[in-house]
Amino acid sequence: MVQEYIVVHADKTVLRISGLKLKGINTKQLEELLCQRLHTYARVIGIAGDSIEMDVYNIEPERIKSDEKGLIKTIALAEGITLTDFAKIDSNEKIVDVNINDVPNEPKSDCLRERWMKY
Repeated sequence: MVQEYIVVHADKTVLRISGLKLKGINTKQLEELLCQRLHTYARVIGIAGDSIEMDVYNIEPERIKSDEKGLIKTIALAEGITLTDFAKIDSNEKIVDVNINDVPNEPKSDCLRERWMKY
């Protein structure tokens, strides 16, 4: 049986903002607000406690950091999000590139999310 793997390269930054009060968040609205503010695509990937984590595509972390106050004010416009005095960017890191030669031929992990790759 021949196995095929698809390797995807995405130019993205993972952004985490903490110091928020969260209740009944409208993630679609938040993504739309971020897209308008940053002029690029953004996707909410996690909500936990007092923080939100997002993927922001085709933008440098420096550009996000330089507009921290404006970005946080924009996020506060989304339904279900209230700012606190401690609202800040916790993490703003670009994903790292991986050389294709460093990708194993098959997954070494027994992670349940990778089961599909064994077939």
